[in-house]
Amino acid sequence: MNKPYLLLLGLSVITGCHSPDFQKESAWNRNYEAEQVRIEKEVSELRERDKNAKTIFLERYGRYQCTQEDVPKMEESKGPGHRFKSMQLGDHLTLKLRLGKAIYSNGSPYGPTRTESRYQLYWDNKLAAEAESLFSAANEGSAENRIFFNPESQTVVVFDDLCWSTERFLVFEKFIKPGKAPEWTTKYFGVPDTPSAEPFPDMGQILGVGNGCIYMEINGQPYAFPFDDFLVTKLEFTVG
Repeated sequence: MNKPYLLLLGLSVITGCHSPDFQKESAWNRNYEAEQVRIEKEVSELRERDKNAKTIFLERYGRYQCTQEDVPKMEESKGPGHRFKSMQLGDHLTLKLRLGKAIYSNGSPYGPTRTESRYQLYWDNKLAAEAESLFSAANEGSAENRIFFNPESQTVVVFDDLCWSTERFLVFEKFIKPGKAPEWTTKYFGVPDTPSAEPFPDMGQILGVGNGCIYMEINGQPYAFPFDDFLVTKLEFTVG
């Protein structure tokens, strides 16, 4: 075989290695490797932000940490939001929802809103206290409420969840003064967001209510958040 023929054969092999199919595969491999590097960088940044969020949370709320032994017993029930009617709690208490209309401060259902709806707490069929609910007769879409009851202290906490975007806690607490009939107070409160790099983190697990606190587990650690430290005084809300 002469040298010119070998030279031509070598050129044909080199040309074949750079065929369109080979070039496409090489480009795909380069893009894949670049995408892997980008994903690894994003994951690393997400982990760092998550770590920072947990550090900030501990600096802000670490003083509320407690032990599992501190958590009082609790009974939890779920209700159908604005379709909730009535629920018996223990031997003496009954929780009812008197549904009313929504009140739009600027005339728009998408603006600041209050309601005429009231949760009503009855003790032996006698009205003991009332509190405003997020739900109204104008409700459309998703609505759910959760009821947390401490049978020992008779503490009742209600959580309203409207359209997965608007939430509110309220608590009925019983106080007994010597020589006087029991008195009930009502408060509205929030809870700290779970530390996370995500824009809409899940709420921590509720373990119990009572002793003036809501007890929650966040990242495996129990916390006792006093109602009075997280009060909500502005009851106007917007949906969405």
